[in-house]
Amino acid sequence: DEAQLADEFGHCHRDLQQFRAAVQHAERSLQLRPAAYARSRLFCRVVLASARLGLGELDQACQLAAEAAGQAAEMRSVRAVEYVRDFERRLEPYKDAAPARSYRDKVAALG
Repeated sequence: DEAQLADEFGHCHRDLQQFRAAVQHAERSLQLRPAAYARSRLFCRVVLASARLGLGELDQACQLAAEAAGQAAEMRSVRAVEYVRDFERRLEPYKDAAPARSYRDKVAALG
């Protein structure tokens, strides 16, 4: 369906470091995908966070990723946790920035 296709395009553009296109496709996927697809929406939210990070939008990236990390903790999905950890690896160069520290504090509070 269109939501899944937009999600796949978002992943591909993120991996190609075409972050602006990745953001557009990830946002489109999130608009189209029903809430019942919580895990798929979580994956897409992390892709969106990574793309925002690639654009230098650290505050937005960390906010999106913190939301996803909270959902991943509730979901108990190994794959969801892997997505969050991938974001955290991408965040490493910004580890001393205030939004990154705030993100880590929020994730640590999840347990």
